[in-house]
Amino acid sequence: MAKPIFNEDTLSEKPAIEQLRRLGYEYLNGETLDPEMHEDCKRASRRDVVLVSRLRRKLKEINTGISEAAVDKVIRRVTHIQAEGLTEIKQKFHKDLIAGIAIDHDGGSGRQKKTIYLIDFEHPERNEFLVVNQLSVKGPIETDRPDIIVFINGIPIVVIECKSPIARQTGLSKALTQLERYQTEIPQLFNTNQLLIGINLFGAKYGAIGSTPEHFHEWKEQGKEKFPNMAEHPSVKEMLESGLIKRKDLFDKPTAQDVLIAGVMSKQNLLDIIRNFTVYEYDRGSIIKKVCRYQQFRAVNKILKRVIGEEEKKGIVWHWQGSGKSLTMLFAAVKLRREEKKLKNPIILIVTDRIDLDDQISKTFRNCNFPNPIQIKEKGGTHRKLYELLSDNTGKTIMTTVFLFRKELKEPISRAENIIVMTDEAHRSQYGFYALNMRNALPNASFFAFTGTPLDKRDRNTYRHFSPADERYLDAYTIANAEEDGEIVRVKYQSRLVQLQVVGKTLDQLFDELFHDKTPQERLRLKKKY
Repeated sequence: MAKPIFNEDTLSEKPAIEQLRRLGYEYLNGETLDPEMHEDCKRASRRDVVLVSRLRRKLKEINTGISEAAVDKVIRRVTHIQAEGLTEIKQKFHKDLIAGIAIDHDGGSGRQKKTIYLIDFEHPERNEFLVVNQLSVKGPIETDRPDIIVFINGIPIVVIECKSPIARQTGLSKALTQLERYQTEIPQLFNTNQLLIGINLFGAKYGAIGSTPEHFHEWKEQGKEKFPNMAEHPSVKEMLESGLIKRKDLFDKPTAQDVLIAGVMSKQNLLDIIRNFTVYEYDRGSIIKKVCRYQQFRAVNKILKRVIGEEEKKGIVWHWQGSGKSLTMLFAAVKLRREEKKLKNPIILIVTDRIDLDDQISKTFRNCNFPNPIQIKEKGGTHRKLYELLSDNTGKTIMTTVFLFRKELKEPISRAENIIVMTDEAHRSQYGFYALNMRNALPNASFFAFTGTPLDKRDRNTYRHFSPADERYLDAYTIANAEEDGEIVRVKYQSRLVQLQVVGKTLDQLFDELFHDKTPQERLRLKKKY
């Protein structure tokens, strides 16, 4: 019998590398970067996880005119992050990654502060994306070889663990468990990490450091990429012919691994997720890193596209319970604020119809360190404060309730076109007097409705108020999507008659024994009441 040409352990790894190469990544085998096998690999030790020579070169390309001394300072900052604990380290590095590193720099005209960027987010093509498999990394005790590490400009950003697709059910959970173990055994690899991914062809999930397995998610948005037919892949063909996997129809559509890598790991999307869809939320004394889910990423980018490039600047985001609407609003605000030049320093207004909901969204923004959110609470005369903020064209983010628009206006508060209104639970409150006042106050604003239950009634029609004429939803994440993703579970009811009986004595006998000291009138009242 002919020996199989494939290695079961690489059935997921090889297609992943091939797909990343199609996405424009450079590829190296980990052995070429192993100092114990190649002395000239420019990696001094297996303990080193930052590819310093590559980082040095890209820093000079991205930040023109910087000195060698400045480059040395930045590299030192990346390789020796001063913080306590992995959570604080990764949060501090994420800030450096997004905002750049400010250092004292002598450019020939005296010392001055200069911000040096590790990644060029505006021009993805200017960065170096490198995928390395089976790289040996030495920790305090163990030496591990993660299946795939993705570097951007020499910095390890993503770790991918691959398992055999033959063990479809257990393989993915083993991948996530192994990623957790790596964090203990080779912790230095995760100081700069932005995403963790576990894959086994038919299953694929991504998450962040500190996430429990149930908080790793699939990516379902396929986009416009054309996927190869995996059934024609040499290793897969051999696997089907050998009978290890019997169902060829499993490859009739793109595998979960194909979809996740295309959606999360395309250069533009990966940089977008790192920059605009990653937050650190303070919760009960701890810090939780949160990364967007596919419906949040999709909806936010549709909002941005509509605000910047389309004539009718409105739409309905119909996302069911469990979809994370508060975080979607936060991600939208982050990205809209990022486009301050195109939007001319926009004002973002988030409107709810309940005080507790307003508090909840405001708390989410504050806990995620969103810069300077302003919450206008219901108090005597506070509508005047709200009107003042809206009439001042300085960019800001405001949270309030629709009830502050109770005063009928003779003139608009602002005719600015760079005001973006996002209303939560829009199906409940956007049809009456207050909502009409709000629209009259801001006649040129963009209006986006967030709701899990849009209405289509004569007097309360969410579509009529928020959708362009030829559209029902800007983005939809339905109850079926939420159920399929495991965010909600189906509740089933089964009616039946419960058989009850008194054992030993009748109710009247028990009643008389218990209340023998009561008068006949008192016992009658007790029977009538209970």
